[in-house]
Amino acid sequence: MDFAPSRGQLMRSQPRRSALTLVVLLAAFGPLTGSAQPLRIFFGDSTHPLVSGEAWLVANRWGANPGVLVATIRNGELEERPSVQFPPYWEQAFDYRLLLAVANRPVAPPPSLVEDDAYSAVGTPDYLQRFSTIYISPPLPAKNLGRDWPTALHQIGGLNGGDLVLAAPVRRSIRLLYPDGRPLVGAQVGVRLYGSSRNHCGVAVGITLGTFTTNADGELAVVAPTASLALSIPYYEVNAGGPAGEAFSAMQDLIVGGEPVIIVKKRWTLPEHEYVVHLRSATEQPIPHAHLTACMNFDGCGAGCGPIMAPESDASGTIRFREQDLRSMRSVTVVSEEGRERNLTDLEMHEFLSSYHLDLRWGLNRR
Repeated sequence: MDFAPSRGQLMRSQPRRSALTLVVLLAAFGPLTGSAQPLRIFFGDSTHPLVSGEAWLVANRWGANPGVLVATIRNGELEERPSVQFPPYWEQAFDYRLLLAVANRPVAPPPSLVEDDAYSAVGTPDYLQRFSTIYISPPLPAKNLGRDWPTALHQIGGLNGGDLVLAAPVRRSIRLLYPDGRPLVGAQVGVRLYGSSRNHCGVAVGITLGTFTTNADGELAVVAPTASLALSIPYYEVNAGGPAGEAFSAMQDLIVGGEPVIIVKKRWTLPEHEYVVHLRSATEQPIPHAHLTACMNFDGCGAGCGPIMAPESDASGTIRFREQDLRSMRSVTVVSEEGRERNLTDLEMHEFLSSYHLDLRWGLNRR
């Protein structure tokens, strides 16, 4: 935000106690409602008092992220809400975060003092669309139920004398590389200010900043506060102990820190292989019209199990297909034309995933 303070704001001159002392007192004894010296908050530098803002305390619960308005900012002064009431089950959160939304113009009061979902997986929640810049603090410990939220102000901003100054969002560079250093070129990456992943699907929720495309160097640039970001892009982690030794787990939403330059090396894709399966009955007859299904090494929502993108077995009982490395699958099943299923054993999985070839004998006699 680029705006000038009013003449009255520049000429304001009154003694103020140290903002750090106020933060410490608030953390130790609770909010000092009605304090004679409200904390002064500036944007970018100590000459630009914030025009408007709201501070929301968010509880990161399992599958829910309720938010409560705990303070407002008007003409550079932070005013706490007295007698804040928290929603049911507030104490069940894993941790809490302070969400600070600010604007360089006056904004109307919020329609509600409580939000059922303070974060979003897509877009910016309606209650925050009045603001131009949003900050999300690092997590606050669960033991205090978030009531020590004033300490998070010091984590979001910096002290300048007796004032709290919020740093303006800066250009941040994120480079996505393969493990061997090759850039990930042309990838579409959704970026959010990170709030939480504590939900059934393991999806990162927060405040959406946009979708960006990596350039020839695997780099994307985003203007954001120096806070944790969630990158919405699939990748694979390497695990030991799979049927063929090494296994790949499909992952979603990569969380990075608040550094201005970030380099991430991951397996963004898997190599492709030619796979061949020969199906025979107990009497050495080919089994046509069978297909393959599999279950992924994947803990998120969605179809973790389903058909492999491969044709049915032909008249010779052969399935031949090209696919990404199937070591990303924890199990493979053959399904006959009649719907009978045959799960591959650990030994068969080892052979199939290691050599990309399998001769399978199945006690299925065709009439």
